[in-house]
Amino acid sequence: MRKTHARAALIAALLPITGCYHYKAQPLLPPVLEHQYRSRSLMDAGLREFMDAQPVGKPASWPLSELNLETLTNVAFYFHPDLDAARARIGTAESAVITASMKPNPTVNGSAGYTDAGPSPFVLRFGLDWPIETAGKRGYRTERANHLTEAARISLGETAWQVRSRVRSALLEHLLASRELALLRREIAIRREAVGIYEKRLAVGEASRPEVDTSRTALTLLQVSMQRAIGAEKETRAALETSVGLVPGVLEGVGIAWSSLDQPPAEERVPIRNVQRAGLLNRLDIQRLLAEYAASESALQLEAARQYPDIRIAPGYSFGDGNNSYFMGPAFVLPLRDRGKGTIAEAEARRADIAARFLAQQATAIDQMERALIRYRAAWAELRDADALVKNLLEDREPRMQRQLQAGEADRLALVSVRVDGVVAGRTRLSALRAAQSALGALEDAVQFPLEAGVALPPVPIVSPRDAEKVARK
Repeated sequence: MRKTHARAALIAALLPITGCYHYKAQPLLPPVLEHQYRSRSLMDAGLREFMDAQPVGKPASWPLSELNLETLTNVAFYFHPDLDAARARIGTAESAVITASMKPNPTVNGSAGYTDAGPSPFVLRFGLDWPIETAGKRGYRTERANHLTEAARISLGETAWQVRSRVRSALLEHLLASRELALLRREIAIRREAVGIYEKRLAVGEASRPEVDTSRTALTLLQVSMQRAIGAEKETRAALETSVGLVPGVLEGVGIAWSSLDQPPAEERVPIRNVQRAGLLNRLDIQRLLAEYAASESALQLEAARQYPDIRIAPGYSFGDGNNSYFMGPAFVLPLRDRGKGTIAEAEARRADIAARFLAQQATAIDQMERALIRYRAAWAELRDADALVKNLLEDREPRMQRQLQAGEADRLALVSVRVDGVVAGRTRLSALRAAQSALGALEDAVQFPLEAGVALPPVPIVSPRDAEKVARK
């Protein structure tokens, strides 16, 4: 019984100085994780709750029957694994703040022995080492960790912009691939009609065999191109699904739309001065480097403060030769040999390195914005000319040719030729539209702001919205 009470007393005495954390194993199970990834869908109840709470891209109805750039961006913000990785880095940085703000623990030491003294051969010693940090070291250390946490949060915003950029690019490629396929089908129908006309003329001796063969060859080549276009349309749809964090096939049967695809904003709506100002203020990599520079300043202050030694209060007790001895004395490190020159030099070098990277990134940002504006200006002008060409063919030449056909002043083949020219002009216009929208996307990437919509990105949750329990705790 006495042993039991003694053990309980020992445990009770140790409880205040022991930790309360209990390790829990969380093994990674690839098959389970793969199943979870493949089971993602637009019917996720958490997705609906998340999207209904967004200020932009809120669905008009549920289940989702049509997706546009805004709603696709929200789906990506809910599912994409890159955001989960960025959130994990924030958790690591926040934990580092806790570590940095902790005061150093005191140290207890004791020993027992014996001597050859006759009256009292036993010796006991007990000491307490209580460190006290000086010169604000803990404050500098915590400040540095806070700046790095801010940099990690800004990095989450960077990742979110990259996700949105990839969604926009994938959406653009998919819609253009669908339009290219539609143009090819239309041209095939027109050229099939031309082959029929040539064959009838050949039968009555009004056309030659080479003319018929040339027309058939053009039709055959288009049919081969259409198979490639069908594959491209399916591939770009799979790429779009992957860009939002879903497996290919999940968006099957869901409409994909982009209402402003054909009307990228004119240059006047994105003037260079406003774009430059917005770019330098909104670029997240610039903000992140500023936070990292602030952290390097705190790190340098910490190393400078370490020149001043910490004080260690060291009370103790000893028993020997039958006498009790009590003593109290401070202890500290004398900076006789190492005055922190090496660590201070390293901290100064790291600060200079981040400053140099900031200036280089700032110059890169300005260059990207200037070049993106030049590229967009040229692409938008090309699109304007292509629009004029298509308008001339569809609104002028083809109706005029139809009137001539009805009046007997032209034949069916002439109308077919004009329609072929219209399809070719449509393909040229599609190429110009791709160039204009790609240039606009590059300009948005340069300023890291959605210029077309004019609305900032929706907020990115620090905690994954798929983890309802953590969200509730927040």
